Amino acid sequence: MLSIFRTNQFFANAFLLVYVVVVWSPSFFVEQNVLLSDGTFLFDSVTPYLPETGTLANYIIAAIIALLQAIMLNVMVSRYRLTEEITLFPGLFYLLLMGFSSAFWVVNPLSFANFFLLLAIIELIDTYKEFSSADRIFNMGLFIGLASLCYFSYIVFLIFAWIGIGILRAIQWKERLILLFGFLGPYFLVFTYQYWHDQLDVFFQKEIIANFQLLNFTPKGDINDYITTGLISLFILIVIFSYKTYAYKKKIKIQKVIDILYWVLAVSIISLLFQTQINVQHFQMLLPILAIFVSINFIKMSRQKSDLFHLLLLAGTLIWHFIPLLNI
Repeated sequence: MLSIFRTNQFFANAFLLVYVVVVWSPSFFVEQNVLLSDGTFLFDSVTPYLPETGTLANYIIAAIIALLQAIMLNVMVSRYRLTEEITLFPGLFYLLLMGFSSAFWVVNPLSFANFFLLLAIIELIDTYKEFSSADRIFNMGLFIGLASLCYFSYIVFLIFAWIGIGILRAIQWKERLILLFGFLGPYFLVFTYQYWHDQLDVFFQKEIIANFQLLNFTPKGDINDYITTGLISLFILIVIFSYKTYAYKKKIKIQKVIDILYWVLAVSIISLLFQTQINVQHFQMLLPILAIFVSINFIKMSRQKSDLFHLLLLAGTLIWHFIPLLNI
């Protein structure tokens, strides 16, 4: 099955449409009880225009968003030559990881925030060896600011951006200030809007203070949440111990990009410390970068092993989600 996705032809991304339908198929037949994560201003502003959580229309929109992000990952990995063999594996494994939990199948704040995060990463990488990158650095801060206005935890990616600039470029404090100005831009507009409507105090309380609590986890986890957390944690450990495999005999630029992606993962984990009411949906912020690294592991396997492991993961995921239909 994986042989279909071992291609560098862009049009082959159409096969991912079939794959996302397969991964999302349990949502069409099995009733799902999903606890939606708390969003911030930007997500809350579009929520009234979205289909209700748990409806077919909501699942379809979430699947389309995930598909577009999968294509973005494929383009990104191909553009920066992060793998020896150009395939559609990054997007494929992103959709597979998204299939681990029904919490990922609905439109939620992280669905939008991940778009902005990927755009911020692309802007950062494109600053490499550019003499002047003020526009890209500003855009990076802007995208992180927009992401945090969808889901508060994404504010931690300012740390990644700050470190990432130091990895790719000589330290210039002017560029760090540009990053901060880009990040603060969306907040300035929101603050102005809230001040104009005499809602500034409400905004601070609801969007910032209420979203910041140390080690605050949702107590309503079930067996599905624990299995999803366990699987994602396992893949994180595999990625951590595979660093030498990813960076071995790579060009300096690729090594730097890999370092940056590791920092994205590290910063994502830091966000667990302070977000209010964390549930399994929070792990969605890890999945784009995790998918890139997992795809590299599968590319380096023999074709027989990669096909077998992929089939086991896909079949196991679908069987687990369809079990409720058997009333077991």
